[in-house]
This record gives sequence, C-alpha cells and structure tokens, in this order.
Amino acid sequence: MSVLKTRIILGTAMLLGFCGIVLFDYTFDSDKGLGLVGLLAGGLCLFEFYNIVEKKGFVPFKVSGIIGGVIVFLGLWLSIYHEGLKPIYTCIFFPIIFWLFCAQALKRGIDDTIKNISVTVFGIIYICFFLSFIMPIRHMSNGLSVVLIVLLITKGGDIGGYLFGRKFGRHKFSSFSPNKTIEGALFALFSSLMIAIGLNTLPGMKILPFYIIVPFGLIVGASGICGDLIESIIKRDMDVKDSSSAIPAFGGLLDILDSLLISIPVAYYFLVIIGY
Repeated sequence: MSVLKTRIILGTAMLLGFCGIVLFDYTFDSDKGLGLVGLLAGGLCLFEFYNIVEKKGFVPFKVSGIIGGVIVFLGLWLSIYHEGLKPIYTCIFFPIIFWLFCAQALKRGIDDTIKNISVTVFGIIYICFFLSFIMPIRHMSNGLSVVLIVLLITKGGDIGGYLFGRKFGRHKFSSFSPNKTIEGALFALFSSLMIAIGLNTLPGMKILPFYIIVPFGLIVGASGICGDLIESIIKRDMDVKDSSSAIPAFGGLLDILDSLLISIPVAYYFLVIIGY
C-alpha cells in the first residue's frame, strides 16, 4: 500500500475517531472524552519528545516530566470549574521545577543541571501546556463546534498543503523542512480559509460573523503551518525524520499533533481578544 493511501485511510479513521469523541461529549454535555483524550495524547507526545531529544545527548526526567505534563493539563482543566484554582494554576510550574532540581541533585549531581531541567520543562510547555488550551475552548459558547472547527481548519490546511505541494510544489519553503514548498503553504492557507468559511455556514456550526471568521481561518491556518515548522526544526536539530514509528506513514503522534500544538492556543487567544 502506498504511503499516500495509508495516510488517507489512517487519517480518515483518526478524524472519525475524534468526531466520535466530540459526539460523545455533545450527547452527554460533557468534557470528559475530550479531556481524557487530551491527557493521553499529551503524555504520549511528551514521551516521544523525550525519546528524540535523548538522541542529542539530553537526559530529560521522563517520568517526572510526563507526570508534570499531566498535572499542567489537569490544572488548566480543573481551573475552568473552580475559580479559586486560577491564581494557583499560574504558579503551577514552580513546584514542578523545584521537584526537578531536587531530582537532579539527589540522583545525578550537578552536571548538566540546566540542560536536563530545561529540556524537561520545555517539553511540558511545548506539548501539554499548549495542548491544554483545548479545554477552555471547549467551555466557550458552542465550544465543541469551535474545537471541531479549529481541528478541521488546522488539519484540513495541513492535508491540502501536503497534497498540493506534492503535485505542484516547485519552490522550497525553508531549508529545515525541505519537503515543504511555498506553493503548498499558500494552498494550505487557502484550504484553511475555505474550511473555516464553509463550516461557519453550517447549521449549529456558526461561531463568528463572516468578517471575523476570515481572519480567524487565516490566523489559525498560519499558526498550524508554524506548528509544523517548529517540530521540523526540533527534528532536524535532533537528526531524526519522525518523532517515532508508531503510526505507519505518519511517524509518531507528535508528527500528527504538531500543528495543533500552536493553532489551539492561538485560536484560544484570538477568541479571548475579540471577546467571544
């Protein structure tokens, strides 16, 4: 089976699975499905991230980092329900970093302290913290529709850019991501915009007036492209092609979610800024 065919089959299956989670939460007026999937995805992506940085000599605190990532995600999730947790959540990285310093001192001594702790905390921020913004989006007005639209804008643009770039791409987009082209990136933006406008016209899916959904689609689509490029920079620095080989034709889970790690918080702050 060709790589493209495998990508289409598995990509469709994953999209349908996610839509099933959204349908579950919609049916039961819940956020448990989305939250549990987010926790699992964040933990697995963080595990992949720690594995690839080890290839360049970093020695992250894997177990502590994954537990810290779960705590960060859970913290933002729970702070939605309890007002008193919000000021506590702003300090959530203090105990995590303090614990990592203790673990370093007790287990490894002082060598490479900054290096080991920095890469551990970076992974938590880059993956679990950024991903956790999906939970406050869920609790916005018509939140499940917003979540689904952000997902489809991001991944739809990603897919459109990939297919168009394979066929018509001629000019390289960047030196650190040689398979991406300017033509593909422009078509990705166009795809994101069309998906945003199209979904926003469907009954029950309209979240913004036309004059706002246009910049929303472009900004979320562009941030998805940036998310993809950020992971490409990380992988190129670590001299790896994929974050893992867990998912045929895709690589690892981090390779699938990389664009969403940036587009989700960007979408959240865009909506907050416009007073959604």
